[in-house]
Amino acid sequence: MKKSIAYILTLFLCLAACDDNTGSLGSSIIPDHDAISIDTATYWATTKSIAVDSVLGKTNKVYLGRFTDPQTGSILEADFITQFNCQEDGDVFPDNILGDSAVKVELCLYFTNYFGDPNNTMTAEVYELEKTLQEGERYYTNLDPTQFYNEDSKPLATKVYTATDYTLEDSELDDPEHYPNVCIPLPTKIGTKMIELYRKDKDYFSNASNFIEHVCKGYYVKAAQGDGTILYIDQAVLRIYFQDVESGTISWTPFVGTEEVLQANRFETNKETLKPLIDDNSCTYLKTPAAIFTEVTLPIDEIMANEASINSAKISFDCYNEPADSKYQFGIPQALLMVHKDEMHTFFEKNKLTDNISSYYSTHNSTYNRYEYSNIARLITYCWSKRGESPDWNKIVLIPVTAITDSNNSIVNFRHDLSLNSVRLAGGQDRIRIRVIRSSFN
Repeated sequence: MKKSIAYILTLFLCLAACDDNTGSLGSSIIPDHDAISIDTATYWATTKSIAVDSVLGKTNKVYLGRFTDPQTGSILEADFITQFNCQEDGDVFPDNILGDSAVKVELCLYFTNYFGDPNNTMTAEVYELEKTLQEGERYYTNLDPTQFYNEDSKPLATKVYTATDYTLEDSELDDPEHYPNVCIPLPTKIGTKMIELYRKDKDYFSNASNFIEHVCKGYYVKAAQGDGTILYIDQAVLRIYFQDVESGTISWTPFVGTEEVLQANRFETNKETLKPLIDDNSCTYLKTPAAIFTEVTLPIDEIMANEASINSAKISFDCYNEPADSKYQFGIPQALLMVHKDEMHTFFEKNKLTDNISSYYSTHNSTYNRYEYSNIARLITYCWSKRGESPDWNKIVLIPVTAITDSNNSIVNFRHDLSLNSVRLAGGQDRIRIRVIRSSFN
C-alpha cells in the first residue's frame, strides 16, 4: 500500500510546490491508517569564493591577447597552440604549380567576437613547434608552452594588428559576409617545403596524424605586446598560395586548425590580485577564465536528520549588478554547472553530461537575475551517501560552462567557459536558502 501511496504522491508534487499549506494533500484518496503529511522546511547553505589555478583547456575556440581587469588590476594573457588538419583523401596540391614553389604563406585567425577595444594596437608572435600535443593528454590552461617550442628561437613572424582591420574599405567591413580575421604572413619557404614533401610522398598528407608527424607540427601563437583586447578565435587556417603554370592564376590550399587535431589555450594571470575578491565575505564571485568559482556547503546533516522523505529541494543564487566602472564591462556567465566538488575536474576530463544526481545545469534567468535549480533532492541524497568517504562530501561547486549542442539542439558536451565573464553572487556572510518539500506517513 505504501508504495502505491508514494506513487500517487509524486503526481501531486507540482501542487505541493505551489502551495505552502499542503498538510491535507491527497488525504481524500489515502486510507486513514496510511495517511501522509506534507510540509515545507527551510534550510541554509553557506558559500565562499575559491581560487582556480587552471581548468581543462579543451575548447572549440582559442584566445589571443591581453587585458587588464579594472576590478582587480590583474593582467590576463591569452595565447594558444594549434595543430592542423588536411584533406583526408590526400589530394592537396595540383600538378601544375609554377616552379613547384609557394608564392605566399599566411596564418589566418578568424573570429566572430572579441573583448575590449577594437582600435587597440596588439602584437602577436608565431613560433614553430618542436614537440606536438599528444592524443589522450589533458592540457590545462596553465600549460607551459616552452615544453613545445624553443623559447630561445626567433619568431617565424610578428604581426601588429587591431581587432578592426582598418586596411579594408568601410563597405567591406560592413558587409554581413565579412569574416573578421588577422592574417599573419609566414616565410614562403614553409609552403615550398610542403609542396616538395607532397611530391615526395603523398601519404604524408593522407590524414592529420601523418601531416603533423611529417610535414607541420603546428605553431604557438603568443600575445607579445599590447593591452586591452582579446580575440575569441573560431578557426586558425594555414594558407599555402601557389601559381598555376598555364593560367598564372594564384590559388591556395588551406590547412585548418580544429579541435579534432588538438588545440590548447594558455591563460596567465597574477592570482595574488584576486585575493581581495576571494576574501570578500559580503558575496561570492564567479570569474572566468580560470579564476574564481563559488563553493557551496549544503546542510546535509540537518536535512537528513528528519525522517521524512525529501520530495523536492530548490536553491537559487541571486546576482548583484556590477557598477559600470569600466568602458568594457565583463559579461555575466550565461550557464552554470553545479557539480559535487569531488567531480569538479573529472566531470570535464571524462566528457560527462549532467545526471541530475551529482551534477546539474542552469542558465542565467535574466528576468530575476539569478541562477535557479528547481530540484536538487537527489543531490542531497548523493551527498549523504558520500558521508565518511570524502572530506568534501557535503560540498558542491558552481562553474561557468558552455554547452555544446548538436543539430537537434541537444546538449552533447560541456566545456569550461573561457571567455571574459564576471558576476557577484549573494552569499558569503548571507546564507543561501534551500526550500525543501517533505512527506511522511502518520
